[in-house]
Formats: sequence, structure tokens, C-alpha cells
Amino acid sequence: MSRFIALASGKGGVGRTSLTFNLGVAMSLFNEKIVMLDFDLVMANMDIIAGLLNPEATLHDVLVRDKSIEDCIYEINQGVNVVPTGIHFETLKNINPNYISWNKIMSEVSQYGDTFLMDLPAGINSNVFEGIPRDTEIILVTNSTMPAVADTLKLKIFFKEFNLKISGFVLNMWYDDKFLLSANEIKSILEVPMLGCIPYDREMERSMALGKSVVEINPSSPISNAIMQLAAGLLGKYYKPIEPDKKGIIKRLKKFVGLP
Repeated sequence: MSRFIALASGKGGVGRTSLTFNLGVAMSLFNEKIVMLDFDLVMANMDIIAGLLNPEATLHDVLVRDKSIEDCIYEINQGVNVVPTGIHFETLKNINPNYISWNKIMSEVSQYGDTFLMDLPAGINSNVFEGIPRDTEIILVTNSTMPAVADTLKLKIFFKEFNLKISGFVLNMWYDDKFLLSANEIKSILEVPMLGCIPYDREMERSMALGKSVVEINPSSPISNAIMQLAAGLLGKYYKPIEPDKKGIIKRLKKFVGLP
């Protein structure tokens, strides 16, 4: 049975797309067959993060009825598929949001995986929300700033009106700062469970530049362990954090300075 998970944020810039991509790769490491769909029809960038530069067919082509879903599913890792949206505004002009058959699209894509991660556009877009299956689990993504949390609260209220299930929120790009809201303060504001706390880590930027997931580039980094723990929690699996190879680091340092 297909499982649909949508990651949503009240505003842009909170790392929702990069989290969606890395979470998908992390879930695949637990032997899940993952399909990631970029639902941002205007400012999509899942293709860039996934290392898909200028894909031949995208969701835009499906929406203007030039291509089928089969044409725009790309396997980037074993067990990981991505449906990019496209960035060409000329194609976007020919898409009529009132005539998008989201139910047909989701029905067609459901045969390609077990778990489907949907990267929703920031803010409130009712045309896209109409395409979300009714049993979709919503994960709110925010950082610790007051504007981000305020917009996340608005989004939570909006989803409630659509009778969509909110599983909880992920505190993303977290770092300790007295001027930012704490995890407990955010929990009290949103009144939904915190599913994970993903620390800010420059390793994420390095992995995006390489078109790879951070869990592949540096599996022992704090951010990789946090994302893997989030994936394990969503799948009901056990995950033991990978510790950095300190002995190996010491050995390389000794060799560098000429010590045995």
C-alpha cells in the first residue's frame, strides 16, 4: 500500500527541498522504494539538488500533456526516484491549474514506489493542495525564527481546514542562539509533535554542490545522523548513529607529522 508524505513550509528558505531529498535517500537505506515529487510548479529546484541538470522531461511536460509520468521519473540511486518539475517559464505559461488532473497523476505515479515524498511549494497554494491524497501525512518544516514559525502556524491552520493529517514538525537548520525560538517554545506554539531536529551543517551545502545527499557524502556527520534518525522514526525502524572515525583521524595526523 502506498504511503504519501508531504513536506510543507510556511515560507521559503527553511531548507524544505534539501531536507525532502536527503530524507528520501535516507529512507531508501532502510530498503524502502522512494519516489520524490517536486510540487513547486514555479520555483522548483529538486532537480538541481538531485544532480539532474536539464532533465529531458519534467512534470511541466506532463501537465501540458506532452509527456507521461513514465517519461519524467528518474532513478538517481538504487531505490530512489525523482520526478522533477521543470524551470522553463515558457512551458509554465501553457499550464492551466484549473485543468490539472492531480488524481490521475498521483494514480499513475503510485506504481513506481512504496513511499512518496512530496515537496510542496512554500506558503498556501490551493491548486497544489487539491492534488494531495486524502491519507497524506503532512510534515511541517520550519526553522527557529519567529517569522518562519508564525507562517508555519498559519499553514497548520490551513491544513486543518482541509482535514489533512499533520504528523508533526521538523525543526530544520537549527543552531543554538538565544535570539531564536527554542524547540520547546516552537512545540508550544504549533501544538504538534516535533519529529526531528536537524542541525545547521555546512556539509549540506557541500553535498548540494556535488549533487549528492549528505547521508552519502558524510554519513557520520551530525546532520546525516539526524536525518537518518528522522527517517528511522517515520519508518518505525531502529538506527544507531555513526560515530566519527577518531582513531583514523589521529592516525592520519601522526602520519602527516611523521610520527609512527
